[in-house]
Amino acid sequence: MPSPQLDAAIGERQSILLDTSVLIAFYTPHELAHSLASHVLGRIEAQGDALRGYVSVVTASEMLVRPLRGQPSATPYTHEFIDRFGNLTLLPVDLAVALQAATLRAAARLRTPDALIIASGLLAGCEVVLSNDARWRQRLQPLFPQFRWLYLGDYL
Repeated sequence: MPSPQLDAAIGERQSILLDTSVLIAFYTPHELAHSLASHVLGRIEAQGDALRGYVSVVTASEMLVRPLRGQPSATPYTHEFIDRFGNLTLLPVDLAVALQAATLRAAARLRTPDALIIASGLLAGCEVVLSNDARWRQRLQPLFPQFRWLYLGDYL
């Protein structure tokens, strides 16, 4: 389902960091944000759209937990999605990301996984950060106004 308001908020920006909550919404049809997450991932995958997606290896790890716990047969599918989805780049965590994450934790009181996800996207130069967690924008937009902090709940 197209979302003109969300597309307008993304604007002409070409790189978007996806939080784990966005991928969970994409995979969960009964989630309120499912259609929005599907729309954004459809744009990322489309060859004619300049929007490119980025996810942290922390997100990859978080996405693999549910299949490993409840449906081990879904694990290869989830792994393949993360590894091969069109125009979706997996961002590593290294010492520079760890330092940025520690700074984020200290300044915005984020949990370590969230800080690592955000730090990887900021250091990769993502112009938009998309989450289904309103606290990210509340805590981080004042510190990093150069990035577009979008909360899926605003577009439901």
